[in-house]
Amino acid sequence: MSDTYLGHWSYDGPDFDPDDYFGFIYLITCNHPEEPKRYIGRKQFHMYRKGKERAVSNWKTYTSSSSHINKLISDLGSEYFTYDILQLFKTKGGLSAGEVKVQWSLDVLTEKYPDGNPVFLNRQIGAIKFIPKETINDETKHRLDGIAASIREELEEQEGSSDEEGQGEPEEKKDGKEA
Repeated sequence: MSDTYLGHWSYDGPDFDPDDYFGFIYLITCNHPEEPKRYIGRKQFHMYRKGKERAVSNWKTYTSSSSHINKLISDLGSEYFTYDILQLFKTKGGLSAGEVKVQWSLDVLTEKYPDGNPVFLNRQIGAIKFIPKETINDETKHRLDGIAASIREELEEQEGSSDEEGQGEPEEKKDGKEA
């Protein structure tokens, strides 16, 4: 965990100075048992306006630009939400491309739970019209693999529990564990 004051954000990487970076990509997770949802987004550390000096953005308290996420936070309470910085970026292009890569990698538009509800609340993936100077690093790729594996495990558990409800008795798996 970084010693840098991060507001409600968690970051698993080395300490950093936000002034050295343009922004970050993030994962918001809703841990409410009836509304498990996720959202991938990006946030800049500073605001830039033509002819003016940069100003610090609201990144420490920022929740999301997604009205779906903000409504869930309002309806369920902030205690059900975690905010994780996945990767820091030094350039605007790297940040934009990184967000899109993570969204595609995690299948945010189409991944669904067995009941048909979406895993992610993302509703679009931005268009990239340039070749970025930065890409997702190996550490982030490894972390994304872990996130994807966790989602697959969660989906399998939910499929197993919906199968059990319909059959009365749980199925046995090849390894001897209940489904």
